Amino acid sequence: MIRSINHICRVRYASLSEVTRLVYSPSGGLAVTAAWQELPISKPPSLTIAEEYSKAGRSFTATFRAWIQERRLVQDPVIVRLDFNDGQPPILIGSVDHPVRFVEDHSLTQKNLQFTHRFWAYPFRIVDWTGTGIFSPQFTPPFT
Repeated sequence: MIRSINHICRVRYASLSEVTRLVYSPSGGLAVTAAWQELPISKPPSLTIAEEYSKAGRSFTATFRAWIQERRLVQDPVIVRLDFNDGQPPILIGSVDHPVRFVEDHSLTQKNLQFTHRFWAYPFRIVDWTGTGIFSPQFTPPFT
């Protein structure tokens, strides 16, 4: 199964040292607090998620590509937050244990940034700390 994700309106990232909380829910979402940095995109980005089966089990490969306005040259491992303009909750790609690494390509006419991330789970939906979002019943964090 290959799924193309559309309606991405905002891309943000945070280095692992800037992540203060990351709590997974039993329902498959997560709550995250981090110092997000904006990725200045010039065209709508593309995201494709492919599901693969092997002897080790099922995995998901997220392939992302964005055309950016300026160079970022981010060499640290990061987590990536994608916001949508169609009302869907944002998703998070990467984790503290399995982060994302950006690859940038610069030419005279364009600059693009891309990454490929393989993980055992589909990218997680992000909810806020108050419990609103995709959780039913409401999600309460294990600590305050």
